Amino acid sequence: MIKLTLKGNFVAEEELKDLLDYYFKGKFYKKGKQYVISGNSYVYRKIVMNFPEKDIHPTCYLYPIIEADNISKRTKKLYFQINKSFIEFVGKKPEEVQKKDIQAYIDYLIKKKKRLSTIKTSYMALRLFYEKMMGYLDLEDIQIPKSEENIPDVLTRKEVMRLIKSIKNPKHRLIIQLAYSCGLKLKEVISIKVKDIDFEKGKLKVTGKNKREIPIPESLLEEIRKYLKDFYLKEAKGSQYLFFSRDKNRPISSRSVEIMFKKALLETGLSTRYRFSVLRDSYVVHLIEKDFCIDTISELTGMKENKIQNKYRFYINMVKKNKIPNMLDFSDVA
Repeated sequence: MIKLTLKGNFVAEEELKDLLDYYFKGKFYKKGKQYVISGNSYVYRKIVMNFPEKDIHPTCYLYPIIEADNISKRTKKLYFQINKSFIEFVGKKPEEVQKKDIQAYIDYLIKKKKRLSTIKTSYMALRLFYEKMMGYLDLEDIQIPKSEENIPDVLTRKEVMRLIKSIKNPKHRLIIQLAYSCGLKLKEVISIKVKDIDFEKGKLKVTGKNKREIPIPESLLEEIRKYLKDFYLKEAKGSQYLFFSRDKNRPISSRSVEIMFKKALLETGLSTRYRFSVLRDSYVVHLIEKDFCIDTISELTGMKENKIQNKYRFYINMVKKNKIPNMLDFSDVA
């Protein structure tokens, strides 16, 4: 069997040595138990026209993708992998593929709940090869999903509690507490200066694009006071930032916080796929679940109301469905 690699080389097994000697003498080399021939149009045509079909792996027919000069190297790699997966799925040579096979593959991706972007990219890769390069299939009317609802990932209240409790470092724990309890973006958290905290009014002044003042829970104010006394005053050396870096004149970096957050997720036994932004998303969703008005959430987060409606529609609708009362339950008037 002879196969095409992602690098554009053809790799043949030892039993094909005689054929290789006949057609490509002196143009191939041995690597382990296989023989390698550098790919080009001449080699590709020689293989598909002269080698027995049973010895040609279907990937060999994908060489035109590797040779294409109107797409980037990165796109070639991606499109080759997609077409390889498709060929393995249908178990046919490219010239045997029919439109229904491609629709079946798209349906398979949908059934597997692949992201819409993945499905659309697969469609474009298949269309490039079978419609543009092979030139015998019209795939314009292949049915693909038009849109998908992007539902933000969130943590449960219990998971947030476990996460906070798992963090021993007071600085790291306070970063998580502030982000979640005040619904802050990562950039907003690391930009907090000590002067931004009004202990008398119990408010935090958020600077940056979405300037606003938000209330700080009393329990969190106590945590901040403790942090300032036990950690900040000893280590800050006059830094204006609540969460300073090694260079006291600069705030802690976003990257450092993301790394810390991943470690905390790992120690808590939660998925490390989450990014720091899940804390803000969780804050918003938990407020929605507690029946807070959208305009109040907008004031607290600095997000426009229509953005909240669109981004968190799934959770808003879920709350609405769960709130439908049993009108035959008269316990409220008994």
